[in-house]
Amino acid sequence: MDNLSRFVNYVKIDTQSDDTTGTTPSTEKQKNLGLLLVHELLELGLDDAHMDEFGNVYGHLPGKGSRIGLNAHMDTALEVTGENVKPHLIRKYAGGTIVLANGLRMDPKEFPVLNKHIGHDLVVTDGNTLLGADDKAGIAIIMNALQYYKNHPEEKHSTICVCFTVDEEIGEGPLHFNYRKMNAKYAYTIDGSSIDKIECENFNAYSATVNFKGVSIHPGEGKGKLINALNLASEFVSMLPKETPYESEDKEGFYHLTGIEGTCELAKLTMIIRDFKDKGMNKRIDTINEVVKKLNKLYPTANIEVSFKKQYVNMRKYVDKKPMAIRRAKEALKNNGIEPSLGAIRGGTDGATFSKCGLITPNLGTGSYNHHGRYEFLDVQEFEKMISVVIDLVK
Repeated sequence: MDNLSRFVNYVKIDTQSDDTTGTTPSTEKQKNLGLLLVHELLELGLDDAHMDEFGNVYGHLPGKGSRIGLNAHMDTALEVTGENVKPHLIRKYAGGTIVLANGLRMDPKEFPVLNKHIGHDLVVTDGNTLLGADDKAGIAIIMNALQYYKNHPEEKHSTICVCFTVDEEIGEGPLHFNYRKMNAKYAYTIDGSSIDKIECENFNAYSATVNFKGVSIHPGEGKGKLINALNLASEFVSMLPKETPYESEDKEGFYHLTGIEGTCELAKLTMIIRDFKDKGMNKRIDTINEVVKKLNKLYPTANIEVSFKKQYVNMRKYVDKKPMAIRRAKEALKNNGIEPSLGAIRGGTDGATFSKCGLITPNLGTGSYNHHGRYEFLDVQEFEKMISVVIDLVK
């Protein structure tokens, strides 16, 4: 199996997670990939490879020196379906617009990141699904690095501690992660985009659920009485600061509406809140509480309630205390002709919670871009380069 074929095999397995089930894994189909990975890990010499009751896959390849962890997640994002993925290979991308199915087009004017990949081979979707490079590219990079050591038993390496997690996309990857079973001194998530970035900073993250109870009465008799819960939800959104993903970049935080449903009498709104700083996050939570308070005062016969759920924290303060993982990553990138730079993730990672709990886990790239949508693509040459980086990382 060549390096790219392994990736293509993985993306064809639907592993989309679901934030409504309340189970772990949130979808049983994630275990389909997990079982395949256990089988392949056993073939690669990780004799203790297994999947636990929660769908997480563990395995160890004995070596010498530090015990280095490698992690990637098996699930794909909720925004676009991961069923019946049909990847397409574009050889030596010449620039210009890439035409997908259903009239979708990837125009460099809209996606300027494409200009950085001219001359490279790209794997794209057919436009009907996401690609799933987030994070099956990371899984394939790890597996191909293990394949290298299987093929080259004379090459010395550290003890490699592998874990493939479920439900990262819904913020629950670390929920049942077994640190003792992983048993690594430090680790890396292989789950980013640009391959020169060592990401050791990320958003603080909360989710919020707002429930609206209106007053239902015949609209013809509704003067001064009828309070539409859906209108309340709309008014709630309009009262928030205009700080959405559309308006934000770099280290700017945001409010992001993820769902709204209901009737005239009852409605529910879900959203996520992101900020790099603790004070900024506290301010955003206070802002939401204040909006709820104002609406309850404006409409005393209605009722609005909000609840918050902490998802993950910024890993930076934990990583800074134990710099060994960053130093080793820099060396591995430089050894492969890549000038490393420290970066911040405008998103989350299992490594954030791992780091908070003592397993320092910065994030490395995969060469995949435009995640969580139909415009996702993988740069094959960068993907191959990251396999070499991971091989070097555990030497």
